[in-house]
Amino acid sequence: MKKDALNIALHFLKFRPRSVFEIETKLKSKNISESEIKKVINVFKKNQLLDDTGFAKMWIRDRNLFKPSGSFLLKIELRRFGIAEDIIENVLANQDNEELAKQALESKGRLIKAEFIKKAAFLQRRGFSTNIIYKILK
Repeated sequence: MKKDALNIALHFLKFRPRSVFEIETKLKSKNISESEIKKVINVFKKNQLLDDTGFAKMWIRDRNLFKPSGSFLLKIELRRFGIAEDIIENVLANQDNEELAKQALESKGRLIKAEFIKKAAFLQRRGFSTNIIYKILK
């Protein structure tokens, strides 16, 4: 295995955890061969540096800590990172969208006295379903 591919991937991982798809994309952009990419990914998985399930859990936890979002938006973001659909469904299964929607509204103090439509539009942009929005705003 080339040191270049390993070093590129390690440097890329230094800033934040990554998904397998992100590492593959980065290495492909550096013209690393498919066989080298597979070797690097296997080494990282063996050493627990790459784990899509762990990455998805971390992403959702951090995202909801700083900017509470609904399942719809989080699914789109995780798909962009190349996370498999079954992993996304498993990780989002325990998400309390009602509570997150309340937190999202509270985080925007200016919306406390806003009209129903403004609140609903804000929550919709954050990825919450209409069922949750109506339940929260009633």
